[in-house]
Parts: sequence; C-alpha cells; structure tokens
Amino acid sequence: MVDVLVVAILAALVRFGLLMSVYPGVGALVFAAVVVITMLAAISFDPRLLWVQQAETRRDV
Repeated sequence: MVDVLVVAILAALVRFGLLMSVYPGVGALVFAAVVVITMLAAISFDPRLLWVQQAETRRDV
C-alpha cells in the first residue's frame, strides 16, 4: 500500500499547468485493488500442499 501513497503524494506535488499534470483517477483504485488481491492470495497460499501433492505423485509412480 506504500505505492498508492506515493502516487497520491506525486499527484499532489506535480502541477506544472500546461506543461504536465497527473491525475491518478481510476488507475490508483485498480492498482490498490491488485495490491489487496495479491495480499489475500499470499495469505491463503499454503506451500505445504505442494509437498503433499508431490509425495502423492511419487507414491503413485
């Protein structure tokens, strides 16, 4: 979530009028959603299941 904070700070700081402007808009919301989904996926991942599946596969061979 630090990246979303950086986007918000840069959007507030970068105001060059006609030369350049930054509007995070929908992109910031989508990025925040991807960060949250990635965090949930990392929490729900259980690497022990990979070892169980590998042991069962070797037993069948």
